[in-house]
Amino acid sequence: MAAHNDLFMATLDNDAGFDLGDFARKSGKKAYFTWHVDEGGGSINSSPVIKGSHVYIASLDGYIYKLEKADGKLVWKFKAGGMFSDAHPVIKDGIIYLGCYDHNMYAIDETTGEELWRFRTGGKIDGSTVLLIDDMAIFSSRDYYVYSIHRKTGKMIWAFRTGGWSYSCPTEHEGKILVSSSDGNMYCLSKEGREIWRFKTGGNIFMQDRLCIRDGVAYFGSDDFNVYGVRLSDGKEAWRFRCGSYVNVMPTIHDGIIYISSDDENFYAVDLATARTIWKFRMGERAAGSMPVILGNNVIFGSADHNVYCLDAKTGKEVWRFKTYGHIFGETVIENGRIYVPSYDCHLYCITIDGELIWKFRTSTIRQSTYKYEEETVIEFNAPKFEETADEKEDRYAVSAENVVSHDYAFKSEYSFKSEYQTKSEYA
Repeated sequence: MAAHNDLFMATLDNDAGFDLGDFARKSGKKAYFTWHVDEGGGSINSSPVIKGSHVYIASLDGYIYKLEKADGKLVWKFKAGGMFSDAHPVIKDGIIYLGCYDHNMYAIDETTGEELWRFRTGGKIDGSTVLLIDDMAIFSSRDYYVYSIHRKTGKMIWAFRTGGWSYSCPTEHEGKILVSSSDGNMYCLSKEGREIWRFKTGGNIFMQDRLCIRDGVAYFGSDDFNVYGVRLSDGKEAWRFRCGSYVNVMPTIHDGIIYISSDDENFYAVDLATARTIWKFRMGERAAGSMPVILGNNVIFGSADHNVYCLDAKTGKEVWRFKTYGHIFGETVIENGRIYVPSYDCHLYCITIDGELIWKFRTSTIRQSTYKYEEETVIEFNAPKFEETADEKEDRYAVSAENVVSHDYAFKSEYSFKSEYQTKSEYA
């Protein structure tokens, strides 16, 4: 092998599994902010899902709830071993898929609420709504891996390692899978788990919702204060807009306008062609809220100031607001003249399109979950990089017959941290 030096970046925590002394020439460090939720409360920071006559919602109290859509009455609830945070249930062929803080991806019977199987990862599953493609269920974990498992059996198909923990909702577009990481990269993978390209930003990329894609360009925000537009064909930057703080809410595009919520307390309407601000609306608290949704001539979004806002999409003039008693991080869902609003005050609200309450459902406790922002150190350093032999290239994508992750990020990566655990389905 021929070695040469290259600079790369990785987030560090107690489970990194290496010493800096293992690497050559540390060149600098940065500190990014991430937020951590404490166990114990009943808040909701995930989006509801509507199917037929029922609504499904996951909560930080560790429950998935199935409710009657008409009046919010409980049908069943499923209890996991940890919190359900920032990800919504995905339902297909009678199975509900949802990842949990207890490190497990669960498959739940839609009718009975009983567990069918679980797949255990090496870290918390946070903010990663499952992507279903063919027979695969794809999601990410805080153990640095993106996983593909069989959606019927829970057996692993492949695993791709990034350079940091992943708080990401994978998105598929024309056979390509987009997933982000706290290492500041947006990764583009094939359906076989092979890296096609990566795009580097200067901060964490949170993807609680599917990527906003328009005309072959993916739009997303970063903790480096920017919203980027990246071409899916080659991973090159095609568009950028800078806000005054973090952007960790997915934007929405409608009629040539991109709508952006930022931690600088502003909600922006930006011309997509020129990247110039058309108008901005001032919210009441720094933390941004939920992904905007379009309803007729209006744009609707939740905010960390406890309100759901309805604004005129062209002018930014407020039409109405609905007040809850907690932050609103999960996306509001609109269906048949009703708006479903998840709130950190431990309630799911059902309101009219004019902002009037129809019903509300409370989770298992009225005590709100607590969370805090923390600095996460990021080290930039030069590490040896090796050119592969022909045999190594042939073997690089192999997954063991026992469905065990034991490679050193073998999928054509710059990162060479060694996994210290073995991941496999508990239900072979």
